[in-house]
Amino acid sequence: MRDYGLCFWSLGDIPLTQKCEIAQNIGVDGVEIEGNIKENPVNLKNTLESYDLKILSVTPDNVDISSPINNVRELAVQYFLDLIDWAVKVGTQRICLHGEVGKVSGSSDSELDWNNLVSSTKKIMDKALKSNIEVVFEVLNRYENHQVVTCKEALKLIDDVNNPNLTVLLDAYHMNIEEQSPINALKQAGDKLGVYHVADSNREQVGNGHANIEEQIKTLHDINYKGPIIMEIMATGPNPFTPVKGNDYIKVLTNFYKESLKLIKKWDQK
Repeated sequence: MRDYGLCFWSLGDIPLTQKCEIAQNIGVDGVEIEGNIKENPVNLKNTLESYDLKILSVTPDNVDISSPINNVRELAVQYFLDLIDWAVKVGTQRICLHGEVGKVSGSSDSELDWNNLVSSTKKIMDKALKSNIEVVFEVLNRYENHQVVTCKEALKLIDDVNNPNLTVLLDAYHMNIEEQSPINALKQAGDKLGVYHVADSNREQVGNGHANIEEQIKTLHDINYKGPIIMEIMATGPNPFTPVKGNDYIKVLTNFYKESLKLIKKWDQK
């Protein structure tokens, strides 16, 4: 059975129990939680279990694992090493990894930037493998990060890192911006697809934009993808880096998620 989920960060800074109630009301099987390692993982696990919600993945803090500044890069890697320990305690088998959101240009030495990314990822993956944690590298878009913005680039990273626990996270919203064909990108990922995020082309509910989500869901069947479908949708409004889009954003977003889930399940069960 497929797990359907949503990203907790999209609900904004509201109490955990309220997020759980909203997710339960929407009807998802699980959630992608935020990787706040200061939060007690056992308490978080118990709260989610009390609402019958699985932990499908973990959204990490915004850190820079490819920084040319040694101290910045080392602190970023250490965060992920600590996150792996935290993930084990919280009871999930998967975390997400990506470049720093907002870093839209690198240093003057692109080869150094890439080598830093590969080296940092290798260190993270060594511990992930020992801890039996899957790491999905999320492909972003050029307005959020400068390095890995296509499936092809993510697959190169996977080849360079060479660790069986590293897979790729493809997101319908980001693919709409960067991929010539999201369908072909999904096919290219094939058995390396670890997580599929979904929102329409404007990051709103499925059907509010022009992305062919139905065909993407069909392609998941074509490549025999068995992982979760995690919705990462935002309410209507400016500033893509905050989920808060006015006083009624929770109501708007809840409806977006409900309507999207109906369509996704319909297409996924064909």
